[in-house]
Amino acid sequence: MIRITYAREQKPLALRIRDDLSVTNKLSHPLLIALVSRQSNADPHVQAEINRAQADRLHIVPILTEKIAPPASLSNQRPLDFSGGYDRARLLRHLEGATMTPADIRRANRRALIVIGGIALLMFGIALIAIASGIVAFPVEEYNEEATYQAEWVNGLIRETLEQVQPRSTADALNFPATHQAAPTRLYLYIRETATALPKAVES
Repeated sequence: MIRITYAREQKPLALRIRDDLSVTNKLSHPLLIALVSRQSNADPHVQAEINRAQADRLHIVPILTEKIAPPASLSNQRPLDFSGGYDRARLLRHLEGATMTPADIRRANRRALIVIGGIALLMFGIALIAIASGIVAFPVEEYNEEATYQAEWVNGLIRETLEQVQPRSTADALNFPATHQAAPTRLYLYIRETATALPKAVES
């Protein structure tokens, strides 16, 4: 059920809104539409209707018919501004959103999540099929080129230093722990890797 409260001067607009809403079945929750103007703000009948709707916990939709603030009793409601002219489509969209209950919102959110999840699963399945069939392949050559570039870059940075500390004899190997400890921290890993075969060389 939809009620409209208004001042006498707003009757033509109220009748038009009533006729427009009578041909739609989208609104399933009772509400009160309050046409807000200077006259309605001063009309005790309109204010009594608003108070009654608040007591009955109805949705109240203020519609501004001129550039003024709604009454204090409707200060916590989001008004629909028709001071520049009436718009039926805007009215229907606004009322549909205003009458949604928390349960309606939860259902709408669940539907949206299901749709988004379905799209994500579909895209994932398409990607798997494309990879398995060879339509999409990892750029191995690009990875190899990048790895080669990085290796050459690191080698160029540390080669000269490693040449000076790399073990080349049994004596160098025996002194390697001290050499390793004295080396710059950034070279620890590289120096240690150069001596992995030295124990066998010492035994022989």
